[in-house]
Amino acid sequence: MTIAAKNLKIESKQPEQIEHAHCTAHDLAPGLTEFKIAIQFQTEVTPAPVAIEWLIPLIDIAGKWHPRIMSDRSMTADWCQYIQSYATLGAPVYSLFSEGGENRQTFALSDAINPIEIRVQVEEDTAEVKCEVILFNAPTEALGSYTLTMRMDTRPTPYHQALENVAKWWESMPEYKPAFVPDSAFEPVYSTWYSFHQDLSESSIEEQCEWSVKMGCKTVIVDDGWQTEESNKGYQFCGDWEIAPSKFPTFKAHVKRIQNMDMRYMLWFSVPYAGRESVAWQNFKDRMLPKPFRNADCFDPRYPKVRRYLIDFYRKAIEDWKLDGLKLDFVDQFTAERETESAVEKTDMRSVPAAADRLLSDMMLELQAINPNVLIEFRQSYIGPAMRKYGNILRAQDCPNDALSNRIRTIDVRLLAGNTAVHSDMIMWHREETPERAALQLWAALFSVPQVSVKDSMISLEQNQMLRFFMNFWLKNRDLLVKGDLIPLMPQYLYPIVYASNATTLLAALYQPDLIVPVADIGTRAFTLVNATESERVVIDLGQVAQSYTIITYDCMGNTTETIQLKETSGLQKINVCPAGIAEFSQT
Repeated sequence: MTIAAKNLKIESKQPEQIEHAHCTAHDLAPGLTEFKIAIQFQTEVTPAPVAIEWLIPLIDIAGKWHPRIMSDRSMTADWCQYIQSYATLGAPVYSLFSEGGENRQTFALSDAINPIEIRVQVEEDTAEVKCEVILFNAPTEALGSYTLTMRMDTRPTPYHQALENVAKWWESMPEYKPAFVPDSAFEPVYSTWYSFHQDLSESSIEEQCEWSVKMGCKTVIVDDGWQTEESNKGYQFCGDWEIAPSKFPTFKAHVKRIQNMDMRYMLWFSVPYAGRESVAWQNFKDRMLPKPFRNADCFDPRYPKVRRYLIDFYRKAIEDWKLDGLKLDFVDQFTAERETESAVEKTDMRSVPAAADRLLSDMMLELQAINPNVLIEFRQSYIGPAMRKYGNILRAQDCPNDALSNRIRTIDVRLLAGNTAVHSDMIMWHREETPERAALQLWAALFSVPQVSVKDSMISLEQNQMLRFFMNFWLKNRDLLVKGDLIPLMPQYLYPIVYASNATTLLAALYQPDLIVPVADIGTRAFTLVNATESERVVIDLGQVAQSYTIITYDCMGNTTETIQLKETSGLQKINVCPAGIAEFSQT
């Protein structure tokens, strides 16, 4: 089978499986097309791979973006790898943009459940970009027919708007209706992971909660370690999910004590893993995927009793322990290349990602029936449209003490997150770090909900003051920062200038020194400039309309450093701002 529509070519590796297929193109607007692909198989069959290919001229394309891109945004020749996505990994979308950040081509697929491979690469002999999508290159259900919509947007809009429109497109599909997001998902978090790792105790957690709630943290996430007496970061006891009594002798009362501080309590689970020293592993060892991890194996969700076993534990956690939410980890491991067989139970699904989708969908329905405001956190790179059905918090991937990565990852997640809350990776620093450099860790997470993971006894008094100032600032501007219009400039240079905007306020964060920050569209709005660099000056472009401003600058600890008057000023202006400090503008 080979069919074509416009510039699209679709080809099956086993055309004899297919009775007929067609592809129709629907132009929704100039530069916006939806391709409807329909395949009817001769009989119900596990499809052989189907490839979709097209070429575009390599004209005014400076970089690329996809949900798993990380830091390399460069165009790549024909040695680049395929990018995988499925229900619990990434998302089937890819964007090419110009040097000025304009969309040149953003395409997305309607199937965000089944495994899909995408490759976009430079054809150096023709100076074109070859785009490839591979379907059915992993075990899937037997199908009698299959339909797919590919949305292709070449309109010259800002790249982030093109991606926002993709997120809205997925949201409009009933199969990806996002979970309810309570206001509590947008409140700062204290996390135990970097500050404690597995060395946990009731008293030490409560002590940090008493301190962090005064900072503005309204949720604690107790991470890995509550389920094991050991502290070696192993997974050998995962799967039984019994409280370690030496660490938590009065766990239910401990949860209540923290909730009485006006904090919510969330608990970590490594969803797929059953440690080889667990009772769960003994009971389900013939229903494990061939994906061992250290001293644990991965449950196979294609078995109904496996799904029921896992869901029952999460119900117990919410019902018996009165938890407010769960941090569900490692769900991207729900994939397999071959079948498993059990003598005691039959699978009722063939696709592991589809079974994981069923597991998590059923889980969310049951948990929301207990608590409609239940909080469920997932971590990058499982941040696609399917994940938004069963989670209301998406967190940046682990990047301890790495401000650059935290900035990149939180912005990347926000580009497709819609109204789902986006959280930073846990923020930490060394006690002997300067408060300015420690503050850069926080400013990097400015456009997400901060998760703090330091102990008050392990930071200096200056760092403590700096943290209080940041938290007060973030809480004061929360709706602007996480719900306003996000404008991250220059994705190919990893977002060195980022704006948040609404009808009354504009905020700009500068992450690279010696760049000019354009702010010509302030109008009558309040304006805040964040100097998230180690430079002592910022150059801004106030545009052509002369206005008068009073500027108050602050250092990273909130101390006022200078008051500046600008009279009928326009164009380029150099403003002295302390490293990791801010400047607040008001019109006079």
